[in-house]
Amino acid sequence: MKRKLLSLLLSFFAFNAVAQTISIVGTGVNGWPPTNGPEITLSTTDNITYTISNLVLTTGVVKFRQDYGWTTNWGGSTFPNGQGTQNGPDIPTVAGTYDVTLNRINGTYTFIGTAAFPSIGIWGPAVDSQNGFNGPDVDMLTNDGITYTLSGFNFSSGNAYFRQDNASNFVWGSTAFPTGTAVLNGPSIPVNGGEFFVTFNKNTGAYSFSFPSIGILGTALNGFEVADTDLTTTDGLGYTISNLTLTDGVVKFRKDNSWTTNWGALDFPIGTGTQNGPDIPVTGGTYTISFERTSGNYTFTNTLSSAQNNLMQLKVYPNPTNVDWILSHSEMIDSLQLFDISGKELLTIQPKANEYVLLGSGLSNGVYFVRIQSGLDFTWRKIIKN
Repeated sequence: MKRKLLSLLLSFFAFNAVAQTISIVGTGVNGWPPTNGPEITLSTTDNITYTISNLVLTTGVVKFRQDYGWTTNWGGSTFPNGQGTQNGPDIPTVAGTYDVTLNRINGTYTFIGTAAFPSIGIWGPAVDSQNGFNGPDVDMLTNDGITYTLSGFNFSSGNAYFRQDNASNFVWGSTAFPTGTAVLNGPSIPVNGGEFFVTFNKNTGAYSFSFPSIGILGTALNGFEVADTDLTTTDGLGYTISNLTLTDGVVKFRKDNSWTTNWGALDFPIGTGTQNGPDIPVTGGTYTISFERTSGNYTFTNTLSSAQNNLMQLKVYPNPTNVDWILSHSEMIDSLQLFDISGKELLTIQPKANEYVLLGSGLSNGVYFVRIQSGLDFTWRKIIKN
Protein backbone atom coordinates (compact mmCIF):
# COMPACT_ATOMS: atom_id res chain seq x y z
CA MET A 1 0.00 0.00 0.00
CA LYS A 2 2.84 2.37 0.94
CA ARG A 3 4.58 1.58 -2.36
CA LYS A 4 1.44 2.38 -4.39
CA LEU A 5 0.95 5.67 -2.57
CA LEU A 6 4.58 6.59 -3.09
CA SER A 7 4.33 5.74 -6.78
CA LEU A 8 1.28 7.97 -7.20
CA LEU A 9 2.99 10.85 -5.40
CA LEU A 10 6.11 10.52 -7.56
CA SER A 11 3.98 10.47 -10.73
CA PHE A 12 2.10 13.58 -9.59
CA PHE A 13 5.25 15.56 -8.86
CA ALA A 14 6.93 14.36 -12.06
CA PHE A 15 3.94 15.45 -14.18
CA ASN A 16 3.83 18.90 -12.62
CA ALA A 17 7.58 19.29 -12.92
CA VAL A 18 7.56 18.84 -16.70
CA ALA A 19 4.04 20.07 -17.58
CA GLN A 20 4.14 22.74 -20.28
CA THR A 21 2.03 25.89 -20.31
CA ILE A 22 0.07 26.47 -23.51
CA SER A 23 -1.42 29.87 -24.28
CA ILE A 24 -3.27 31.49 -27.17
CA VAL A 25 -2.25 34.94 -28.39
CA GLY A 26 -2.99 37.30 -31.29
CA THR A 27 -5.34 39.98 -32.53
CA GLY A 28 -8.22 37.51 -32.31
CA VAL A 29 -7.89 37.49 -28.51
CA ASN A 30 -5.90 39.96 -26.36
CA GLY A 31 -3.22 40.89 -28.90
CA TRP A 32 0.43 39.95 -29.23
CA PRO A 33 2.74 39.80 -26.21
CA PRO A 34 4.46 41.55 -24.61
CA THR A 35 2.70 44.82 -25.50
CA ASN A 36 -0.79 43.37 -25.06
CA GLY A 37 -2.29 41.03 -22.55
CA PRO A 38 -3.00 39.35 -20.30
CA GLU A 39 -1.97 36.15 -22.07
CA ILE A 40 -4.73 33.53 -22.14
CA THR A 41 -3.67 30.08 -20.95
CA LEU A 42 -5.34 26.74 -21.64
CA SER A 43 -5.72 23.97 -19.07
CA THR A 44 -4.74 20.30 -19.27
CA THR A 45 -5.07 17.06 -17.30
CA ASP A 46 -2.56 14.99 -19.25
CA ASN A 47 -0.01 17.47 -20.64
CA ILE A 48 -1.19 16.55 -24.15
CA THR A 49 -4.67 17.93 -24.72
CA TYR A 50 -5.14 21.58 -23.73
CA THR A 51 -8.54 23.27 -23.60
CA ILE A 52 -10.34 26.48 -22.76
CA SER A 53 -14.10 26.96 -22.71
CA ASN A 54 -16.24 29.90 -23.84
CA LEU A 55 -13.35 31.90 -25.24
CA VAL A 56 -14.54 35.08 -26.98
CA LEU A 57 -12.73 35.72 -30.26
CA THR A 58 -12.80 38.71 -32.53
CA THR A 59 -12.13 38.62 -36.26
CA GLY A 60 -8.34 38.49 -36.50
CA VAL A 61 -5.54 35.94 -36.16
CA VAL A 62 -4.11 33.79 -33.34
CA LYS A 63 -1.32 31.32 -32.57
CA PHE A 64 -0.69 28.84 -29.79
CA ARG A 65 2.63 29.03 -27.97
CA GLN A 66 4.40 27.11 -25.21
CA ASP A 67 5.75 28.43 -21.90
CA TYR A 68 5.05 32.04 -22.87
CA GLY A 69 7.77 32.05 -25.52
CA TRP A 70 8.20 31.71 -29.28
CA THR A 71 10.67 28.84 -29.21
CA THR A 72 7.75 26.42 -29.56
CA ASN A 73 4.59 27.68 -31.23
CA TRP A 74 1.82 26.38 -33.51
CA GLY A 75 0.08 28.04 -36.41
CA GLY A 76 -2.16 27.07 -39.30
CA SER A 77 -4.07 28.50 -42.25
CA THR A 78 -7.54 27.04 -41.58
CA PHE A 79 -10.39 27.81 -39.19
CA PRO A 80 -12.28 26.51 -37.16
CA ASN A 81 -10.03 23.45 -37.14
CA GLY A 82 -6.75 22.36 -38.64
CA GLN A 83 -3.31 20.86 -38.26
CA GLY A 84 -1.00 23.29 -36.51
CA THR A 85 2.69 23.25 -37.44
CA GLN A 86 5.73 24.61 -35.65
CA ASN A 87 6.24 28.28 -36.57
CA GLY A 88 3.26 27.94 -38.92
CA PRO A 89 1.20 30.87 -40.25
CA ASP A 90 -1.23 32.87 -38.13
CA ILE A 91 -4.60 31.14 -37.74
CA PRO A 92 -7.46 33.33 -39.09
CA THR A 93 -10.37 33.70 -36.67
CA VAL A 94 -14.06 34.51 -36.99
CA ALA A 95 -15.68 36.47 -34.19
CA GLY A 96 -17.70 34.36 -31.79
CA THR A 97 -17.57 32.31 -28.59
CA TYR A 98 -15.74 28.97 -28.76
CA ASP A 99 -14.51 25.92 -26.87
CA VAL A 100 -10.87 25.64 -27.96
CA THR A 101 -8.68 22.50 -27.98
CA LEU A 102 -5.03 21.98 -28.92
CA ASN A 103 -3.17 18.68 -29.02
CA ARG A 104 0.42 19.53 -28.09
CA ILE A 105 1.83 16.35 -29.62
CA ASN A 106 0.32 16.39 -33.13
CA GLY A 107 -0.66 20.08 -33.33
CA THR A 108 -4.33 19.56 -34.19
CA TYR A 109 -6.64 22.32 -33.02
CA THR A 110 -10.39 22.93 -32.98
CA PHE A 111 -12.61 25.94 -32.30
CA ILE A 112 -16.16 24.79 -31.60
CA GLY A 113 -18.82 27.50 -31.40
CA THR A 114 -20.67 27.49 -28.09
CA ALA A 115 -23.22 30.20 -28.73
CA ALA A 116 -25.60 31.30 -31.44
CA PHE A 117 -24.23 33.47 -34.20
CA PRO A 118 -23.02 36.81 -32.89
CA SER A 119 -25.54 39.59 -33.34
CA ILE A 120 -24.74 42.39 -35.76
CA GLY A 121 -26.70 45.62 -35.57
CA ILE A 122 -26.65 49.06 -37.15
CA TRP A 123 -26.14 51.75 -34.53
CA GLY A 124 -26.09 55.54 -34.42
CA PRO A 125 -28.03 58.72 -35.28
CA ALA A 126 -29.04 57.32 -38.70
CA VAL A 127 -30.94 54.61 -36.81
CA ASP A 128 -32.15 56.60 -33.79
CA SER A 129 -32.23 60.30 -34.63
CA GLN A 130 -33.37 61.22 -31.11
CA ASN A 131 -30.84 59.33 -29.02
CA GLY A 132 -28.00 58.84 -31.51
CA PHE A 133 -25.20 56.67 -30.14
CA ASN A 134 -26.98 56.53 -26.79
CA GLY A 135 -29.83 54.59 -28.39
CA PRO A 136 -30.08 50.88 -29.23
CA ASP A 137 -29.01 49.36 -32.52
CA VAL A 138 -31.28 47.64 -35.03
CA ASP A 139 -30.35 43.96 -35.32
CA MET A 140 -29.72 42.41 -38.71
CA LEU A 141 -30.58 38.85 -39.78
CA THR A 142 -28.19 36.04 -40.71
CA ASN A 143 -28.33 32.39 -41.72
CA ASP A 144 -24.62 31.66 -41.48
CA GLY A 145 -23.07 34.14 -39.05
CA ILE A 146 -21.20 35.79 -41.93
CA THR A 147 -23.64 37.66 -44.17
CA TYR A 148 -26.13 39.87 -42.33
CA THR A 149 -29.09 41.72 -43.86
CA LEU A 150 -31.64 44.34 -42.86
CA SER A 151 -34.81 44.94 -44.85
CA GLY A 152 -37.58 47.51 -44.62
CA PHE A 153 -35.94 50.03 -42.28
CA ASN A 154 -36.24 53.77 -42.86
CA PHE A 155 -33.03 55.59 -42.00
CA SER A 156 -32.58 59.21 -41.01
CA SER A 157 -29.72 61.20 -42.51
CA GLY A 158 -26.81 60.71 -40.11
CA ASN A 159 -23.90 58.50 -39.18
CA ALA A 160 -23.92 54.85 -38.17
CA TYR A 161 -21.71 51.88 -37.36
CA PHE A 162 -22.10 48.15 -37.67
CA ARG A 163 -21.51 46.65 -34.23
CA GLN A 164 -21.41 43.20 -32.70
CA ASP A 165 -23.30 42.01 -29.64
CA ASN A 166 -24.24 45.59 -28.66
CA ALA A 167 -20.61 46.30 -27.72
CA SER A 168 -19.65 49.95 -28.17
CA ASN A 169 -15.98 49.04 -28.62
CA PHE A 170 -16.64 46.36 -31.22
CA VAL A 171 -17.74 48.38 -34.26
CA TRP A 172 -17.01 48.60 -37.98
CA GLY A 173 -17.10 51.79 -39.99
CA SER A 174 -15.99 53.61 -43.13
CA THR A 175 -16.47 56.96 -44.87
CA ALA A 176 -18.06 55.42 -47.99
CA PHE A 177 -21.77 55.34 -48.87
CA PRO A 178 -23.79 53.54 -50.21
CA THR A 179 -21.17 50.78 -50.57
CA GLY A 180 -17.78 50.22 -49.03
CA THR A 181 -15.58 48.07 -46.85
CA ALA A 182 -15.89 48.72 -43.13
CA VAL A 183 -12.90 48.24 -40.86
CA LEU A 184 -12.84 47.47 -37.17
CA ASN A 185 -12.94 50.73 -35.17
CA GLY A 186 -13.10 52.71 -38.42
CA PRO A 187 -14.96 56.02 -38.85
CA SER A 188 -18.74 56.15 -38.78
CA ILE A 189 -20.63 55.66 -42.05
CA PRO A 190 -22.52 58.72 -43.42
CA VAL A 191 -26.00 57.40 -44.27
CA ASN A 192 -28.57 59.20 -46.42
CA GLY A 193 -32.16 59.23 -45.25
CA GLY A 194 -34.55 56.72 -46.82
CA GLU A 195 -35.45 53.04 -46.91
CA PHE A 196 -32.59 50.71 -47.82
CA PHE A 197 -31.84 47.01 -48.04
CA VAL A 198 -28.57 46.62 -46.11
CA THR A 199 -26.02 43.82 -46.35
CA PHE A 200 -22.88 43.37 -44.27
CA ASN A 201 -20.19 40.67 -44.48
CA LYS A 202 -18.70 40.19 -41.02
CA ASN A 203 -15.59 38.49 -42.38
CA THR A 204 -14.63 40.98 -45.09
CA GLY A 205 -16.37 44.12 -43.82
CA ALA A 206 -18.01 44.67 -47.24
CA TYR A 207 -21.39 46.43 -46.98
CA SER A 208 -24.03 48.01 -49.17
CA PHE A 209 -27.10 50.20 -48.69
CA SER A 210 -29.30 49.60 -51.74
CA PHE A 211 -32.87 50.51 -52.62
CA PRO A 212 -35.37 47.79 -51.69
CA SER A 213 -35.71 45.26 -54.49
CA ILE A 214 -39.08 44.61 -56.10
CA GLY A 215 -39.45 41.28 -57.84
CA ILE A 216 -42.20 39.49 -59.71
CA LEU A 217 -42.80 35.75 -59.55
CA GLY A 218 -45.51 33.15 -60.05
CA THR A 219 -46.84 30.50 -62.39
CA ALA A 220 -46.81 32.96 -65.30
CA LEU A 221 -43.00 32.90 -64.93
CA ASN A 222 -41.22 29.90 -63.44
CA GLY A 223 -43.40 29.28 -60.40
CA PHE A 224 -43.47 30.52 -56.83
CA GLU A 225 -40.58 28.35 -55.66
CA VAL A 226 -37.86 30.04 -57.72
CA ALA A 227 -36.04 33.35 -57.38
CA ASP A 228 -37.83 36.58 -58.19
CA THR A 229 -37.33 38.39 -61.48
CA ASP A 230 -36.27 41.81 -60.22
CA LEU A 231 -37.49 45.11 -61.63
CA THR A 232 -35.09 48.06 -61.83
CA THR A 233 -35.31 51.43 -60.10
CA THR A 234 -33.47 54.73 -59.94
CA ASP A 235 -35.22 56.18 -56.90
CA GLY A 236 -36.53 53.26 -54.81
CA LEU A 237 -40.13 54.27 -55.55
CA GLY A 238 -40.89 53.47 -59.20
CA TYR A 239 -39.80 50.10 -60.63
CA THR A 240 -39.87 48.81 -64.22
CA ILE A 241 -38.90 45.84 -66.37
CA SER A 242 -39.11 45.69 -70.17
CA ASN A 243 -39.94 42.90 -72.60
CA LEU A 244 -40.72 40.28 -69.96
CA THR A 245 -42.39 37.23 -71.50
CA LEU A 246 -45.19 35.73 -69.41
CA THR A 247 -47.45 32.74 -69.94
CA ASP A 248 -51.07 32.33 -68.87
CA GLY A 249 -50.96 32.12 -65.09
CA VAL A 250 -50.71 34.28 -61.98
CA VAL A 251 -48.04 36.50 -60.43
CA LYS A 252 -47.35 38.62 -57.38
CA PHE A 253 -44.94 41.42 -56.58
CA ARG A 254 -42.80 41.22 -53.45
CA LYS A 255 -40.05 43.18 -51.73
CA ASP A 256 -36.52 41.99 -51.00
CA ASN A 257 -37.25 38.41 -52.12
CA SER A 258 -39.42 37.84 -49.05
CA TRP A 259 -43.11 37.16 -48.46
CA THR A 260 -43.06 39.53 -45.51
CA THR A 261 -44.06 42.32 -47.91
CA ASN A 262 -45.95 41.35 -51.07
CA TRP A 263 -48.65 42.79 -53.29
CA GLY A 264 -51.49 41.22 -55.25
CA ALA A 265 -54.88 41.99 -56.78
CA LEU A 266 -57.39 40.52 -59.20
CA ASP A 267 -57.05 43.28 -61.80
CA PHE A 268 -55.07 42.95 -65.04
CA PRO A 269 -53.32 44.61 -66.83
CA ILE A 270 -53.81 47.65 -64.61
CA GLY A 271 -54.49 47.58 -60.90
CA THR A 272 -53.51 48.46 -57.36
CA GLY A 273 -51.81 45.74 -55.39
CA THR A 274 -52.63 45.32 -51.72
CA GLN A 275 -50.53 43.69 -49.01
CA ASN A 276 -51.01 39.92 -49.09
CA GLY A 277 -53.61 40.43 -51.82
CA PRO A 278 -54.73 37.68 -54.22
CA ASP A 279 -52.61 36.41 -57.11
CA ILE A 280 -52.72 38.66 -60.17
CA PRO A 281 -54.22 36.82 -63.20
CA VAL A 282 -52.00 37.18 -66.28
CA THR A 283 -52.64 36.48 -69.95
CA GLY A 284 -49.56 35.27 -71.82
CA GLY A 285 -47.61 37.88 -73.74
CA THR A 286 -44.54 40.11 -73.70
CA TYR A 287 -44.86 43.10 -71.39
CA THR A 288 -43.24 46.22 -70.05
CA ILE A 289 -44.22 46.22 -66.37
CA SER A 290 -44.21 49.17 -63.99
CA PHE A 291 -44.83 49.13 -60.25
CA GLU A 292 -45.04 51.88 -57.61
CA ARG A 293 -43.79 50.68 -54.24
CA THR A 294 -45.62 53.20 -52.07
CA SER A 295 -49.06 52.98 -53.73
CA GLY A 296 -48.98 49.41 -55.08
CA ASN A 297 -50.13 50.63 -58.52
CA TYR A 298 -49.02 48.45 -61.42
CA THR A 299 -49.39 48.25 -65.19
CA PHE A 300 -48.65 45.49 -67.70
CA THR A 301 -48.20 47.05 -71.16
CA ASN A 302 -48.23 44.60 -74.07
CA THR A 303 -45.13 45.51 -76.08
CA LEU A 304 -46.64 43.99 -79.26
CA SER A 305 -49.80 46.11 -79.14
CA SER A 306 -50.40 49.07 -81.42
CA ALA A 307 -50.09 52.51 -79.89
CA GLN A 308 -53.28 53.52 -81.71
CA ASN A 309 -55.22 50.62 -80.24
CA ASN A 310 -54.75 51.41 -76.55
CA LEU A 311 -57.33 49.58 -74.47
CA MET A 312 -56.62 51.90 -71.56
CA GLN A 313 -59.10 54.17 -73.37
CA LEU A 314 -61.83 51.49 -73.31
CA LYS A 315 -64.98 52.59 -71.49
CA VAL A 316 -67.17 50.27 -69.43
CA TYR A 317 -70.30 51.93 -68.03
CA PRO A 318 -72.38 52.18 -65.98
CA ASN A 319 -70.29 50.38 -63.39
CA PRO A 320 -71.71 49.35 -60.95
CA THR A 321 -74.97 48.66 -62.76
CA ASN A 322 -78.39 47.26 -61.94
CA VAL A 323 -78.96 45.90 -65.45
CA ASP A 324 -76.36 45.90 -68.27
CA TRP A 325 -72.89 47.26 -69.08
CA ILE A 326 -71.88 49.11 -72.23
CA LEU A 327 -68.37 48.47 -73.56
CA SER A 328 -67.17 51.19 -75.92
CA HIS A 329 -63.83 51.57 -77.74
CA SER A 330 -62.44 53.54 -80.69
CA GLU A 331 -61.19 50.27 -82.23
CA MET A 332 -63.01 47.00 -82.84
CA ILE A 333 -63.67 44.83 -79.80
CA ASP A 334 -62.77 41.39 -81.09
CA SER A 335 -63.67 39.23 -78.10
CA LEU A 336 -64.53 39.25 -74.44
CA GLN A 337 -64.64 36.65 -71.69
CA LEU A 338 -66.64 36.95 -68.48
CA PHE A 339 -65.47 35.36 -65.19
CA ASP A 340 -67.00 35.21 -61.73
CA ILE A 341 -65.14 36.07 -58.53
CA SER A 342 -63.81 32.51 -58.21
CA GLY A 343 -62.25 32.64 -61.71
CA LYS A 344 -64.85 30.43 -63.37
CA GLU A 345 -65.46 31.40 -67.00
CA LEU A 346 -69.16 32.18 -67.61
CA LEU A 347 -69.22 33.10 -71.29
CA THR A 348 -67.10 34.00 -74.34
CA ILE A 349 -68.37 36.46 -76.97
CA GLN A 350 -66.92 37.87 -80.21
CA PRO A 351 -68.64 41.23 -80.70
CA LYS A 352 -66.53 42.38 -83.70
CA ALA A 353 -67.81 45.89 -83.04
CA ASN A 354 -66.71 49.16 -81.43
CA GLU A 355 -69.54 48.99 -78.90
CA TYR A 356 -71.22 46.08 -77.17
CA VAL A 357 -73.90 45.70 -74.50
CA LEU A 358 -73.04 43.03 -71.95
CA LEU A 359 -76.29 41.77 -70.48
CA GLY A 360 -76.51 41.41 -66.72
CA SER A 361 -80.04 40.09 -66.49
CA GLY A 362 -78.96 36.50 -65.96
CA LEU A 363 -76.28 37.34 -63.38
CA SER A 364 -76.53 37.43 -59.62
CA ASN A 365 -75.47 40.53 -57.75
CA GLY A 366 -71.73 40.59 -57.13
CA VAL A 367 -68.27 41.16 -58.61
CA TYR A 368 -67.20 39.86 -62.04
CA PHE A 369 -64.16 40.20 -64.30
CA VAL A 370 -64.16 40.67 -68.04
CA ARG A 371 -61.21 40.18 -70.39
CA ILE A 372 -61.46 42.31 -73.53
CA GLN A 373 -59.35 41.67 -76.64
CA SER A 374 -58.80 44.19 -79.44
CA GLY A 375 -56.22 43.28 -82.04
CA LEU A 376 -53.01 42.38 -80.18
CA ASP A 377 -54.05 44.40 -77.15
CA PHE A 378 -56.19 43.23 -74.24
CA THR A 379 -57.24 44.33 -70.79
CA TRP A 380 -59.10 43.13 -67.71
CA ARG A 381 -61.85 45.11 -66.02
CA LYS A 382 -63.68 44.55 -62.76
CA ILE A 383 -67.44 45.00 -63.09
CA ILE A 384 -70.11 45.01 -60.39
CA LYS A 385 -73.77 44.02 -60.55
CA ASN A 386 -75.93 45.59 -57.81
